[in-house]
Amino acid sequence: MTGLFFNALERILIAAGNPDKIIAALSGGIDSVVLLHLLCLWRESRSSRPYIVAAHLNHGLRGEAAREDQEFSRGFAERLGVDFVCRDADVGGMARDAGMGLEQAGRLLRQRFFSDLSLSGNAIVLTGHHAGDQVETILMCLCRGAHRRGLGGMREFTIMPVPPDRRIAIGRPLLGFSRGKIALHAHAYRLEWREDASNSELAFVRNRVRHKVIPLLDALLPGVGERLLVRAAALAREEDELVRQGEELARRFSRREAGGRFLALPEGIFFQSESLNYVLRQVLEEETGGRLADASVLSRLAELAINGNPGQALALPGRLQARRERAGVFFHFPEKSLENAGVEIILPEPPFAISAAGFAVAAEWRPIAGPPPLADSRDPGVEWLNPLGVGWPLCLRSPRRGERFQPLGAPGSRKIQDILVDMKVPRHRRNLPIVLADSIGPLWLWPCRLAHRVRLDGGRLLQALRVSIREEAPGKPER
Repeated sequence: MTGLFFNALERILIAAGNPDKIIAALSGGIDSVVLLHLLCLWRESRSSRPYIVAAHLNHGLRGEAAREDQEFSRGFAERLGVDFVCRDADVGGMARDAGMGLEQAGRLLRQRFFSDLSLSGNAIVLTGHHAGDQVETILMCLCRGAHRRGLGGMREFTIMPVPPDRRIAIGRPLLGFSRGKIALHAHAYRLEWREDASNSELAFVRNRVRHKVIPLLDALLPGVGERLLVRAAALAREEDELVRQGEELARRFSRREAGGRFLALPEGIFFQSESLNYVLRQVLEEETGGRLADASVLSRLAELAINGNPGQALALPGRLQARRERAGVFFHFPEKSLENAGVEIILPEPPFAISAAGFAVAAEWRPIAGPPPLADSRDPGVEWLNPLGVGWPLCLRSPRRGERFQPLGAPGSRKIQDILVDMKVPRHRRNLPIVLADSIGPLWLWPCRLAHRVRLDGGRLLQALRVSIREEAPGKPER
């Protein structure tokens, strides 16, 4: 078992980027005791000794027995020469206050404990989950109607989100070992451990699955556990590939703009496979800081993407909002999206070249006789302005409520918002600083129309103002 454990541990550490701090979850039970013992054997086999700390959380549920577990764990860690850290938690109090079950409250408090320990240094948390735990997890997910992610079971290595805004690396090097093999190792090395009486209480769903359901299935269908593990491994591989594809498509078809993230939905690319769900899940989890996307949320989001009408919105976890637009879905936090409204950048006297509010703006004086160069005429990011019609200074700003604009060649003025709607400018882009204006009003509705009052007089030679506005490439979504 030792060699196989070492191999599994090395895979996990490589996947985690070779962390310099290993946090071993130590409850005092046989699984965590064997995990820490094997970790120390592995450490002895290496020339460089990585830092290992044993972490124990007292859940505050079992009185004196829990305190004895804590002291046993402390003594075991000390005998192995491992630092020990513990914390007292009030799982029952949190469950009452938050209106959640004891299992959920305990899981959340453990995650916070491990997250706090992981803050210093490049750290990974190792747990004693084994093959038996995996079978239980798969069966429970199957009964809950889980998708492929749940049916694939726990992973040997994963990055786990910890609400509201943290993530921790989790490794499970015992996941390939049965309870029987773990017990054999414990007996071979004469290890002692503590028995948690609550593991036999049938009030908990997992305990009922462990003590009632699995023995019955084994009696009716010998070997069912092994077959479940094989099938789960295959589903996990399929899931990993679909997640990879979802990440790639999300990078390809989404971009940050207007204080949010726009996911383009080219017709026919997503709707004939599961790709759409995985792209939506990727974007949703990235925007909410790694929070796992619930299947029901994803289902409603996919319905919005496929059948939603432009302008239709959906409230998502973490105050995120998704709004269907003509060519895709815009994800944003409403309070952040409003930051684009009312933006105004006063521009210096030409010539200049500056970056502001996500745009690169440049202006220079050029002599001109006749129409602008053909290349500029075909470039929507460049316009030539007659300076005789300009009231200085220039500014780049967002459209103002009810503001009107007379485009070149138009018989009169119209509201800018009506022009943007007619030109099918996405709703989330209508508050960007897309108006080049002067003291009189709008000169150029970028990148669409130039104002009639700054048109060039093609019959005379004059100094014209050549202006270019380019939207700077947004950064990649943070992960």
